Amino acid sequence: MKKRMYLQLFEDGGGAGSGGQGGNAGDSNGGQNNAGGTGSQGTFSYAQAEEIANARVERAERAPLKSYFQQQGMSEEQVTQAIAAYKEQQKKNQPNVTQLQQDLTNAQNEVRQMKNEKFLSGKGVKAEDLDYVSFKISKMVDDKTTFEKAAEKYLKENPRFVNGSNYRISTSAGNKNEGSGGSANASINDAIRAAMRR
Repeated sequence: MKKRMYLQLFEDGGGAGSGGQGGNAGDSNGGQNNAGGTGSQGTFSYAQAEEIANARVERAERAPLKSYFQQQGMSEEQVTQAIAAYKEQQKKNQPNVTQLQQDLTNAQNEVRQMKNEKFLSGKGVKAEDLDYVSFKISKMVDDKTTFEKAAEKYLKENPRFVNGSNYRISTSAGNKNEGSGGSANASINDAIRAAMRR
């Protein structure tokens, strides 16, 4: 379903105006000839109304420049070239807002990363593990949990990443011989020997 706008067009004094104005744009009653008031007005889609508005803006921007350049003794072709060059220069001078936003976001992320790594270094995290630990902790951060709280929890659960921790990795199966001075290899060897005797 298309939305339509009802526009009443007036002669703007700059010429014949846009197409579709019809002959009643210059009427003394503004184009409302009948009692209903809408019978003689043109109906335009949003795209057509936008096109008309853009054309008028273009004329409004062009008229003073054209007048100025003609006063300087320039021909119609030179005026057109000068206006095109002026508009091109305007486009070059406009900042790229999207790029600026992206640069700002990247800079904020870098600062946050440096602060987080400094905090983790202060907690004794080894330099070679900073990136990994920071990544894992950042996954734990949400609206209720700050990076610092998440770091405390993660480092408490994973002390192997902290310098000076007495964390050891056990590779044994944890059988009863290990506690009484026997080694894991001895228990495995005993199991193999027992299986061979059968």
